[in-house]
Amino acid sequence: MVDVESVAVFSCEMGEEIENPAPDLVGTLDEDDLVTDAGAEAERIVASMLRDTLGRRYNSDDTKNARNHIFTDAARSASVNLEGEDRTTVELLERVRDGSDIESVGESLSQLYLNEARSVSDLLIYTQFSEYDETFAAILKTPYLEGAHEIDLDHEDTEAVFTENERVIQEETDKSVVYPKYDKYEELIDEDSAQLYQEGGAQHYAKYWYGFLNLKAAPHPDELVESAIKQRASENETSAAYPTYQDFTDGGPITLDDADGTEVDVDQGDVSVRIAGKSIRVSISELRESDNVQLARDGDQFYLLLSDLQPELTVGSGNGKRSLVDDLSNVPDIRDLF
Repeated sequence: MVDVESVAVFSCEMGEEIENPAPDLVGTLDEDDLVTDAGAEAERIVASMLRDTLGRRYNSDDTKNARNHIFTDAARSASVNLEGEDRTTVELLERVRDGSDIESVGESLSQLYLNEARSVSDLLIYTQFSEYDETFAAILKTPYLEGAHEIDLDHEDTEAVFTENERVIQEETDKSVVYPKYDKYEELIDEDSAQLYQEGGAQHYAKYWYGFLNLKAAPHPDELVESAIKQRASENETSAAYPTYQDFTDGGPITLDDADGTEVDVDQGDVSVRIAGKSIRVSISELRESDNVQLARDGDQFYLLLSDLQPELTVGSGNGKRSLVDDLSNVPDIRDLF
C-alpha cells in the first residue's frame, strides 16, 4: 500500500516573456496536514498517481514510455547550493526521500528543471512515500494549465490548494520519477538508478526530463535501430541502408556507437514489415536468422511467412481474452494454397 508522507508542489512556468524563470511554490503538506479532510484528499490524489507510476513495466523492451536510467558521474559531483550548502543531484533526491525540508529541496530541483534546455511549463509534485517496506522519493508532473502560478497562499489554506483548484492540479500522471529504482520481484534497491515514465513513449520521450537530474539516456532498442539505420543510409548513395535484401540478410551485426564510444549491437530492435495493407513488427535478428520468419516472393507477389507449432487466434485481453477457434487441425495445407 502506497503511504504518502509529505508533499510539495511547484509551478514551473516558461515563456519568451520570462527572462529568468523561477519556480513558484503552490503548497506543501506534511504528516500533520495529511490527516485533515483536505489533506486526505490530497494524499488520495498523489497516491493514485504513484500507483499508476509504480505499475509501469520498466524492464520490458515492449514498453517505450517507462525506463530505468542510471545516474551520470555529474549526479554525484556537480553541486547545487541549498541554503548555503553544496548538494549534488543525488543528495537532493535523498533529502526528498528522507523528508528533509522538502520545500527547499523541491525549489532547488525545480530550478534545475527550469534551467534545462527545452523544458516546458510544468506543475511538479515532490513526494516522500513508502511502499514495499521501503521509502522513496518521487517527482510527478501533471499537465500544466494556465492559472497554476496564480494561486496565492497568502489568502488560501495550504491544504485547500489540492481540493479547490482542480482546474490547475489534475489527477493525471504526465511524467514521473521514482528514486531509487526498486525491483519488486527481486526485492532489491538500486540507488544508482531511477525509474522514469513519460506519457507518449518514444515519440515524446523528452531529454529534459532525465537531463535535469543528471541521468544517462536509456534509449529503447527501436530507437537505437532507427539511429543505426539512419547512420548507415547516410553513407550510401540511395536512401536505403542496404542495396538489396541479400545484402541485409548476409550482412554483419548492425551496430551503433553510443555516447561513450561503445559499440552497441542493435539487432534485437524491431523493423516494420508492411505487406497486404498490414504492418507487422519483427526483430531484425528474426528477419535475418529465424526459420519461423521468412520474407519470400513468387514472381511479382511477395509473402511474409510466419510459422509456429501452436498459433493462437484470440479476441480481447487480460481476463476477457477468449480463443476464437478450439481446433486448428483442419486448417488448409500450405501446399493447397500455393
